[in-house]
Amino acid sequence: MKRLYADLVLLLVAFIWGITFPVIKIALENISPFAFNAIRFSIAAFLFIPFLKLTKKDFSTGFKIGILVFLGYTFQTAGLHYTTATNAGFITSIYVVFTPVIAFIFYRIKVTRMELFSVFLAFTGLYFLSEFNGQFSFGDFLIFLCAIAFAGEIAMISHYSRINDPLSLAFGQVVAVAVFSAPLSFVYTEKINITGGVVIAIFITAVFATTFARIAQNYMQKYTKPSDAAVIFSMEGVFSHIFAVIMLGETLTTTQYFGAVLIVLGVILISLQNEIFEKIRLRSTLIG
Repeated sequence: MKRLYADLVLLLVAFIWGITFPVIKIALENISPFAFNAIRFSIAAFLFIPFLKLTKKDFSTGFKIGILVFLGYTFQTAGLHYTTATNAGFITSIYVVFTPVIAFIFYRIKVTRMELFSVFLAFTGLYFLSEFNGQFSFGDFLIFLCAIAFAGEIAMISHYSRINDPLSLAFGQVVAVAVFSAPLSFVYTEKINITGGVVIAIFITAVFATTFARIAQNYMQKYTKPSDAAVIFSMEGVFSHIFAVIMLGETLTTTQYFGAVLIVLGVILISLQNEIFEKIRLRSTLIG
């Protein structure tokens, strides 16, 4: 029963991650990316405080990793301005596939054949998602950079989490995104209209996609199997598309659906490996 309960909670986490893509895209009609992230992560930082047993070392390490997290969310939020929520969801999910490549570059961790095959599947899926022309929109390119940044985050956490508390690392990263986004929001913000859509997006992303999802993931995954979580988390891109269809009327062609399936397959295959799954488990700020 604990495993079933844990799987359901993790499915809820993937559900929350997926819905954030169309929700944020709608909010960006009335608020600029830096302002949105500054507000979102400032709220999330305060919500983390009751759950922390923080040390200076944990915080400083998390803050350092938070530079990559800041870049990831900046690219993702800005990218949603220029691409569909569906594409953003599927392209973001390939951070899982890029993780072993970045880990090799940073720490010389050996890349397995399965990991290389997963990278091949992901790039093939991206090619089909572009409908054979290999040309992506500016927004797709920003989301691609987001995936690389998140992969770097996971590689760093897999290195530092052996000596640091994961939840404390998460708090340092959340604070970093808020701190770096706040001053830039004054420089690059073109609009801040606090509409109902903006309030809903901030509430969902700050309370659920960042704070609740991180704490739930950190607690529940010890009660389930890596294979369960791998398949469940691969649903993030699927949920993003479902809600993009419902909320924004987005559609994919048959070719693009095939590309999306290849991306999800690549994510599942690489996540089923315990080594990579452990890196993903320790991811301390949640994509959404």
